Formats: sequence, structure tokens, C-alpha cells
Amino acid sequence: MAVIFGVCFASSIFLLVVWRILSSKLNCLPPGPCGLPLIGHLHMLRGMPPYKALESLSRKYGPIMSLRLGMIPAVVISSKDLAREFFNAHDANFSNRPYMIIGDPRYGFVSLATSPYIGRHWKNISKLYTRMLFTAKCIDSFSWVRSDELSHVLDFVLKSSDRSIAVDVRVLSSTFLFNIMSRILMSKRYFGHGGAPDSGVDEDAVEFKQVTQEVMSLILKPCVSNFVPSYLRWLDWQIPRYKQVRAKQDKFMQKVVDEHKKTTRESKDLVDMALESFRGDAQAELYTKASLLETLLGGTETTGVTCEWIMAAVMHNPQVLTNLQEELQRVVGSTRMARESDISKLEYLQAVIKETFRRYPPATLLMPRTAHKATTIGGYHIPKGTTLLVNSWAIGMDPAVWEDPTQFLPDRFLGIPIDIKGHDFELIPFGSGRRKCPGMALGLRAVELLVANLIHGFHWSFVPGMTLSMEDECHSVSQLKIPLQAIAVPRLPKEVYANI
Repeated sequence: MAVIFGVCFASSIFLLVVWRILSSKLNCLPPGPCGLPLIGHLHMLRGMPPYKALESLSRKYGPIMSLRLGMIPAVVISSKDLAREFFNAHDANFSNRPYMIIGDPRYGFVSLATSPYIGRHWKNISKLYTRMLFTAKCIDSFSWVRSDELSHVLDFVLKSSDRSIAVDVRVLSSTFLFNIMSRILMSKRYFGHGGAPDSGVDEDAVEFKQVTQEVMSLILKPCVSNFVPSYLRWLDWQIPRYKQVRAKQDKFMQKVVDEHKKTTRESKDLVDMALESFRGDAQAELYTKASLLETLLGGTETTGVTCEWIMAAVMHNPQVLTNLQEELQRVVGSTRMARESDISKLEYLQAVIKETFRRYPPATLLMPRTAHKATTIGGYHIPKGTTLLVNSWAIGMDPAVWEDPTQFLPDRFLGIPIDIKGHDFELIPFGSGRRKCPGMALGLRAVELLVANLIHGFHWSFVPGMTLSMEDECHSVSQLKIPLQAIAVPRLPKEVYANI
């Protein structure tokens, strides 16, 4: 009896040890620093932009590391190999978004970027974008809008040059893109290219543009609601501010929807298509406004900042500017401006755009995902509900991938088949997988056209006496801390600028 008891006891001990070993292996979290109660590792992200703080931590703890953002468990990926594993093998499991207050007030997580992936609503709204708005045919059909807005840009820059006035490149590019998007989405133009409202524009539109800047600055600011469980979000004293800002935006959105409901037009814009797509649903107007707002913001702010980064990087590298102008002279000539049909022939321009996305990506951290179920990435256990961040800026600055990563060297992309569409994980400015940016092609088309013509049509120089800096600051996107002010001098005969 004693022998049997001893065998059973020894077996139990053995099984317990084996279970503990296996359990330890199965629950092997990625390495990471020690955090503090309640705030986790948020204190380590202060003093510099979050993506730089995370990159600094990854150099110590590795390309995959565990953090706690307040009380929310998170994992950060900072290498192309782990990004490839994540998007290729785990994309479906991480198809949902974590809670973000910016998507909640007023619209309640019903837009394409913030809505849950699982369910009928996301499929319906995704169809609206991918089959109706962002198809190649649809993008091509609005080439006349881009050309028309380009003519306004060129006219504005020429007048600024005649009066020896510096051009605010950020305002110029964001207004160019806002007008393109508003004409495509709402069939209406709102602003002149100096940033001033067009005649007859209602005050709600002006306020909307101003409030938009506030929203973009709020997105990445620390917010209690984003860092605590749902039962503690009531503690967030900033919620009334978010609701107030959203209410101002909604006032303009509702006016647009009401105008579309009263009128009929043969040519359908996004508002028309959304109202028709959601017809019969009690939340049709809500879904339409959320879709309109998201597309307008996404297609304006991020893309506008990209144009500014490209122009600033080129101006800081005179040889790159010379190379671009020589290519444009060779492909386009001096009797007309660059057209969309020229873009595919401008290999060096494509290299400059890629290098800008590598060195100065506006979306330094891809939009966060959350784990639907527990999984393993890079050999480490990732629990269910973990928020996952991909540090695209860190990947672009990885010396194991890029030679001289701190230098702006467009030539590195010449003759190398690396694209920015989410297939090559060395360069993923728009993300990858199910939830990559759906408006990538539309935004790129506008960026390419604007930059090509600004470079082809003008000599650019910095304003005398102004600080020449590439220092960035982080709001919803990474942007120049000091907006780019530049002097433009025409390099072509005046009559050429009307030949688009």
C-alpha cells in the first residue's frame, strides 16, 4: 500500500513539474521592461514621439516586446520579419481594433477603420469602399477633378511668386487634397488654395476644417479611456471635449447628408452611394456620416503631410531636386505640365516617394489591432485581447535592412522591385492585410500629380533667415514641427502652366 502511494505521489509530482514546464513555455510572453501599477509603461513614452521611444526600447528588448499601455496589455513589433509573420499568418486573428475614444463619440465605431471586422456591417461598408469608390475605374474617372484642382494650385503659386510671397506647402497641399476629396465625396468645392474659403462657403464648412485640425491633434494624445478597461472609462474627464468636437463635425456632416437627400444627380458621389447602400437600415445616415468623415480626414491630412515631407526632403537635398527636374524635363518636356499618364514613366520620382515613406512616414505606427484569440508570434505567447502595434518607422530605420538608414537616398530604390502596397514588409506605410488603408491608390495618385508639377514647374528655395529643420512632431501623424515655407520661382514659360 505504501509502495502504491509512493508511486502515485511521485507520478503526481512528475506530472505537476511537466505541466508547470509546458505552461511556462505556452505562456512565454515577449520580453519587456518592468512597468508601474496602473500606468504600466506609459511613462517610458514621454519626452519624445511614441514611435521613437518604442524604437529605443526595442533596441534593448528585441524586435517583439511586451508592454502595458496603462492597464491594457500590448505587444510591439519592430522588424520586417515579424511584420511578415504577423500579416501573413495572423492577420485574420488580429482583424479587430482595440477601443479608441476617437472612434466612439457620436458615431460609435461604425466606420471602416474602427468597426469590428466580424459581422455584416464591416462587409457592407468595405464593399462600399472597395467596389464603388476606390476601384481603378472610379479613380480614373475623377482625373478631371485632380487636373482642375492642379490648375488652381499652379495659379496660386504663380501669383505668390509674382508678389514674392512664400508658399505654405502644408496649407497648399492639404487644401488641394481637401478640395479633391470634397468634390469626389460631396460634389462640392470649398476652399481656395491659400486656405481661405471660396465665396459663398457656409460657416459650418469653415468650422469643420478648423475642428478637423483639433481632432487630428487629439488622436494620439494620452487619454484615460484608451488605457483602462471598459468599466473604468467613466473616469475620463476628456470625454465631454471629444463629444463637443464630434458634435461640431456632425453639424456639417448632417448638412451635407440633408442636401443630398433633397437633390438628385446622375453622377453619384460617396454620399449618394452610401445612402443608397444603407437604404432600409435605421442607422443609414449615421453610417453615411461616419464613412464620409473618415474618408475626408484620411484622404486629406495624412496625404497632405506626405506632400510636405517630400518637398522638404527634396529641398534639403539639392542633388535630388536636380535629378527630379532632369527626369521631368526628359519625360514631360518644357511645353506642358506633367499629367497622370506621365507618372509611370517617372522612375526617379517613384524612388523619391518611396524613400520619403521610408525615412519620414506620416503613419509611424500602424493603426493598432487586437487579438481575437491567443496565438504565438515569433515563438512568444500573445494572449487574447492583446493590442498589437507595428512600428513602421522603426522598420524603415533598421540598419539590418537599410544601409545608412538616417540618410535620404532615393537611389537605393532604383532597379529594386520594392513597392509600398503592403507586399514588401521593409516598407509598409499603408499597412497590409485585411485592414490596410483602402484609399492608398487614390491618395498616391494625387500626391504624385501635385509633387511632379511643383518640381517641374518651379525652382524652390527656403525663406531667407528661416530655420531649416527636418524635426518632426507627432499628432495623428508625424509632421514637420516647423511648417515648410518656400519661395517658388517659375522655371517654364508662363503659358505652359495652363497646359495640363
